[in-house]
Amino acid sequence: MRSFFWGIFLISSGLFLILKHYFNWNIPTVRVLIGLFLVCLGLSLLIGGVGYRDSSNLIMNEGRFHVESGGKDYNIIFGKGILDFSNMQPEDLSKEIEVNTVFGSAEILLPENAAVRIKANSVFSSTQLPDNSNLSFGDRTYLSDPQGKGEADFTLEINTVFGNTQIRH
Repeated sequence: MRSFFWGIFLISSGLFLILKHYFNWNIPTVRVLIGLFLVCLGLSLLIGGVGYRDSSNLIMNEGRFHVESGGKDYNIIFGKGILDFSNMQPEDLSKEIEVNTVFGSAEILLPENAAVRIKANSVFSSTQLPDNSNLSFGDRTYLSDPQGKGEADFTLEINTVFGNTQIRH
């Protein structure tokens, strides 16, 4: 849903100014406009039109990234996102993919036939690796190799700060 903040604010401010001059009200204009600004901002937050989302960023929103080629860095900030690599072939993915989660939640679905080297960095957070081990603070390198290939098809760098990231095959 798009943000209706400026529309609500400008219409209500215009109505106030028209009524003030039409009825010759003696009301402090600046105080009322500041109040209208705060009320419209609150309504916009309640409606849910504050978040931002594009093909690789999700801020104060939630959604699912449909990955067509894995050459991007993905950022989830104050939100919840799902990155679905499960339908991708390992040769179609970029050699290095970075996922940053800050004050949010991320779920990463890996292809079943791909060997993935996961470099996980966590700060006051929870990063759950495919073997169900958790990383709360520090860094760890993990090779998720369900087919027993012995070498990684691509590298996934996970940075989680004050958030939660789950990685599954």
